[in-house]
Amino acid sequence: MPVTHLFEAFHKTELLVQWFAPGNIIITQVMSNFEEAGRYRITMQEPSGVQYVLTGEYSTIRPNESLMFSWAWEDNQEESVMTSVNVSFEEVDAHTSHLTLIHSGFSNEQERDQHQQGWVACLEKLSKLKA
Repeated sequence: MPVTHLFEAFHKTELLVQWFAPGNIIITQVMSNFEEAGRYRITMQEPSGVQYVLTGEYSTIRPNESLMFSWAWEDNQEESVMTSVNVSFEEVDAHTSHLTLIHSGFSNEQERDQHQQGWVACLEKLSKLKA
């Protein structure tokens, strides 16, 4: 997909709801002030009705190049840890882009591994978005 569409998929609500939750989890709400120092809040829901709320702040926004934001789960029963996500976008050609995503700052390997599995599932959905 073109790099502009890939970058938009990380901040436009109508695109986020299509891919930003793994498996059969759906996005039920997106609130976002997409600017540096702006905050976001995304509510995800499992088929059983259980909800998870993700919050954070955008620290770097370079359109079609890079995006950096903090990441924390509200009401986390475990130790609440703020992690960070750094995404870089690179245009290969008019229809193909390269994405690098680094999610860092986890307090333990289990949290890291769970997020890795979640990202893989989400990015598979992202790869199927139509430009």
